[in-house]
Amino acid sequence: ARGRSAMAVQIQGLPVTYYPIPKSGSSSVKYALMALDGGQAPLADPDNKVHDHLFTSWVDPFMPVYDGLGGKFTIVRDPLERLLSAYSSRILDANVLTRSSAKAEMLEAFGLPTDPDLDTFILNVEKYSASSWEIEFHVASPRHFVGSSLFLFDHVFRFEEMDKVEAFLSSVSGRKITMPRLQAARSKVSPSNLSPAALAKAMRFCRYDYAFLVD
Repeated sequence: ARGRSAMAVQIQGLPVTYYPIPKSGSSSVKYALMALDGGQAPLADPDNKVHDHLFTSWVDPFMPVYDGLGGKFTIVRDPLERLLSAYSSRILDANVLTRSSAKAEMLEAFGLPTDPDLDTFILNVEKYSASSWEIEFHVASPRHFVGSSLFLFDHVFRFEEMDKVEAFLSSVSGRKITMPRLQAARSKVSPSNLSPAALAKAMRFCRYDYAFLVD
């Protein structure tokens, strides 16, 4: 029953197409969409296994998503908050740099620890991205997941307004939807935890994403 274009999530019978952006509520929305699809046994580890069923795919960040699919929607998040959430969930909670998927030799060549504190991570975020596809995936610009323009989207929700996403999915499905809060980082960090130098670096790293969301 589940279908997928090269870049989007669709559920048969629903007039919507979802473009997930990592660290922007995608686990919760995917779980809700799977529930609407029906016939899916409960997931033992919904935080992670939901992505095995409904994928998040890269798109060309320099092209709008002219894929002919209707009912496009996505969820966007403040870029700095999203970057800090990636650190919390991928480094503090999941320790992804200790996994075999990380390039240990590259980290060693860079002289970088596998358990960086927040400042070390932010000041070296490009190097950490090069050393781990999981880091790269979670800190990549939203444009890599929704294309170069949001004007083709029927609905663009803010991460802080997940209640509106619930109401939207309830409306289009004719069923009351309650989304669980999945992939919520156990360890919280905030901009106040950054040194002045790291905060300046983080804002430089995010500057094009702020411009993209404003446009």
